[in-house]
Amino acid sequence: MITPTDLRGDLVSYLARTGWTPGRPGRYGELWTSGLEDDARLAVPSRVDAASPEYRVLVSLLAERERRTAAEVGYDIARQHLDIQNFRIADSYVSDGSVMLESAATVLSSARRLIRAAATTSRKPKAAIRTGYSKPADEIADKARLSHTRIGSFVLPVVLPLSVPDPDADRVLASLEEVTLETAERRVTRTLASALNALDLIAVRPDREASTDDVLELVERGVSKELVNAVRAIATDSGVHAFEVGFAWAPSAGTPGALPQTVKIAEAAAPLLGRVEQRLGQVTPRPEESVSGQIVEIRQIPDASSGEISIRTVRSGRTAEVRVTVSNAIVLDAADWFRSGRAVLAYGRVEAKPGRPLIMSAPVSVVPMDAMLLDDPSVNLDTSK
Repeated sequence: MITPTDLRGDLVSYLARTGWTPGRPGRYGELWTSGLEDDARLAVPSRVDAASPEYRVLVSLLAERERRTAAEVGYDIARQHLDIQNFRIADSYVSDGSVMLESAATVLSSARRLIRAAATTSRKPKAAIRTGYSKPADEIADKARLSHTRIGSFVLPVVLPLSVPDPDADRVLASLEEVTLETAERRVTRTLASALNALDLIAVRPDREASTDDVLELVERGVSKELVNAVRAIATDSGVHAFEVGFAWAPSAGTPGALPQTVKIAEAAAPLLGRVEQRLGQVTPRPEESVSGQIVEIRQIPDASSGEISIRTVRSGRTAEVRVTVSNAIVLDAADWFRSGRAVLAYGRVEAKPGRPLIMSAPVSVVPMDAMLLDDPSVNLDTSK
């Protein structure tokens, strides 16, 4: 685990999430209390040095109250703002806590390529990136760090620190509920998880040649030729018997709904992945624009047959909100997607007029990003109902 020097932001986030309440800030910090009778108190300084005796005491007190070890509590505090991708090497070559150097190098190189590809497609879907990597996306990908290797199955944890949200500026009111806005870093990790899940469910598990519609669906969920190439490099390495990555989401930003904790693709899928990679270099995008992101607002008009959802997305290299006109049936579905933190994908023509919000008045379809159309017949694609 990569631990910053000043852990105050992480500690405060952890305390707020576990039921502690801050008192009025003083010159050197504030007093936090927990329980109806304020039966527990912690003095939290304005700076929390990770190596200080004061921090160790705070962690010990929390561990004693939670009946856990100090190491467990310290780990949870340190990962408050970290999305973690655990790349696993598990085969006959793993022994005595070591692994073939070539295999580890392949995994690390491919992990870097996966994050870089997902960072670019999180801003705009691309079947083949080639030389068109986004500079702002690369700046986010450059934040990724390798954490401590875990002994046993040999896990290489890659962490992506999230921007710490401003408690006031980072919240919007949506249908009388609050939602914490997704950071650019979280969007990258979510796109990577969504893309790998789609690659597995749409291209690998059916064990058949992907159709043109399948390939286009992969693109719209963040898959690119470069991402598939990186997956295939791991799956076909002589010392690795499968591509496997697990996701651990930063507690401060919540868990995106309905995404898998682990994606595993066996080396036997390599020929199929090779053909998908080739198709991605040749496919022509759909004529409709795809808009994906977090639902930040839901509007339902009384006695009307339709409503609106606002999707926070990246368009023309900038964060924007697109208002999508949907049926009442989808408004109800969207409320569930919103509550469970599921990102949404909408197809259609976006109308942009000076001084007015971006509007998609006649979407072709509106679905959760994680809903694989081949495997989820319950998804409502009819936007006119």
